[in-house]
Amino acid sequence: MAVKNIAITDTLETFRTTFNDMAANDFGDIALLSGSISSTNLVGAMNETISIATSTAGWTVKDSANAQQIVGGGDTLTVLGTTNEIEAVVSATDTLTIGLPSAVSITTSLTVPTVSTGNMSLTNGSITDSSGSISFGNENLTTTGTITGNSFSSSGTTHALGTIAISGNTISSSNAAAITVNDNLILSAGKTLTADNITSSLDYVNFGSKDVATDGHFYTASTNVGGVVFEGSTADNFETQVFAIDPTADREIGFPNESGTVITTGSIDAVTESMMANDSIGQNELKTVVTLQILNSSGTALKTLFGAGA
Repeated sequence: MAVKNIAITDTLETFRTTFNDMAANDFGDIALLSGSISSTNLVGAMNETISIATSTAGWTVKDSANAQQIVGGGDTLTVLGTTNEIEAVVSATDTLTIGLPSAVSITTSLTVPTVSTGNMSLTNGSITDSSGSISFGNENLTTTGTITGNSFSSSGTTHALGTIAISGNTISSSNAAAITVNDNLILSAGKTLTADNITSSLDYVNFGSKDVATDGHFYTASTNVGGVVFEGSTADNFETQVFAIDPTADREIGFPNESGTVITTGSIDAVTESMMANDSIGQNELKTVVTLQILNSSGTALKTLFGAGA
C-alpha cells in the first residue's frame, strides 16, 4: 500500500483514477470482506479484527482500577514477586504459581478479618488457639501498646515482670532491697498486713486518725532513747515524751484504777488535802523526825507529836 497524493493542480480525471485505484488495490473490494465482519468501514472492521484475534490468539489483563492490557501472540506476560512477601513461579505446562514463602515479611501493616491455620486463629481484635495456648517459641513478643491478659505465666516457678519477680505467694525485687508502691495500698476488711519492719522517708510513720492496736506489747528502739511522744492539744514544737531510764532488771509500773493527774518529782503544790487520808502523815512519812511528848504527873506519855526536824 503506497501513499497517494492529489496535487492542487491535478485534473478531475487524475483524482478519479487515483481514487478508483485506492478502492481496488488499497482498500479492496468490500464484497470480499469476511462474513464474520459486520462493519462496513475500515476502522470498524479493524476493531472487530482485533477483538476476534484477541479471543482466539490472545487475552486481556485487567486490574481492579479497570486498566486493561491485551496480551497477544508473541507478547510476554511478566509476573514479578517480592522477596519474603510473594513468590511467582512459571512451570510446564502453561502454569503460573503465585504463593507466599515460608517466612512472610510485611513492611507496612496487615489487616485481616480472620486468618486460620492449624489450631490458631487470627481474628481482627484477637488471637485464639483451640489447644488453649499459643507458643511463640524462643522469640520475644514486642509491642508499643499495652499487653492485657487475665494472667501471665511461665514454664518455671518464677515469673518476672520487669524487675519484679513473683514466685508462689512471694513478690520480690531483682535489683533493689525494697519494692516501692507508688500509690495508696488498701487491704480489704479482715485481711492481714504482716511486716517485720515499717520504715518511712519521714521521721515518723503517719497512721492518720486511726488507732494503733495490738494484742502484744509496744516496744521502742533500743539504740536510742525511745518512748511515747504526746503532741498535746496544740500542734507546735513542744511535746511530752514518756520514756524509761535504762532498766537493770525487769520493772513494772502500774497505774491505779482511778482518774487523776500523775504526780512527778517536778510537781509543786500538787498534793491537795483531799488526796490525804486522816492520820496519813506519821513519823514514817517524815525524813527527819522531832518528837514532842505531853506527860502526866507520873511521867506517862499522854500525847506524842511528830514534827519535821531541823
